[in-house]
Amino acid sequence: MATEQKQKKKPSKPSGPKTIDLIKKAIIDLKEPKGSSGAAIKKQLAAKGVDVEKKNTIINKALKKGVADGVLKQVKGTGASGTFKIDTAKAQAAEKAKAKKAKAAQRKKEAAAKAKAKKAAAKAKKTAAKKSKAKKPAAKKPAKKKAAKPKKAVKPKKAAKKPAKKVARKPAKKVTKKKAAPKK
Repeated sequence: MATEQKQKKKPSKPSGPKTIDLIKKAIIDLKEPKGSSGAAIKKQLAAKGVDVEKKNTIINKALKKGVADGVLKQVKGTGASGTFKIDTAKAQAAEKAKAKKAKAAQRKKEAAAKAKAKKAAAKAKKTAAKKSKAKKPAAKKPAKKKAAKPKKAVKPKKAAKKPAKKVARKPAKKVTKKKAAPKK
């Protein structure tokens, strides 16, 4: 039973900032005009309290992904080695896109909340109407009397009687079977 419960648990997401965010902050703190080396970035992260020995592969993957995504610019080297800068033009464009998505999500949430409030108000209104109808029997409205208008005399129309045409039916033909001639 205990193994079944362990299988159902989802792995928890790590708390704290993403590794790429930590790397960007480290590059900004280093203030290297030609770019910061991978080793210098790792030293800066270690100074901030990140366990670099355990997260070495994660940091290397984050550096590669940052270059691939356009957040970081690799000045020298390949892969996770070399010197890195923050690609300001692409980073700003990425930040704008991220902010735009956040605004769109916020608008969507607000619209959903408004729609939910409208539905709740309509439902409350219907229930209130049903309760009021249940309490009071429906009062019949008096019939309105219309002013009597003089009716026109209706003249009977003369119907021209036409004799109905009789369709003569032909009697059905009798089908006779022919007898086959005896074989000789």
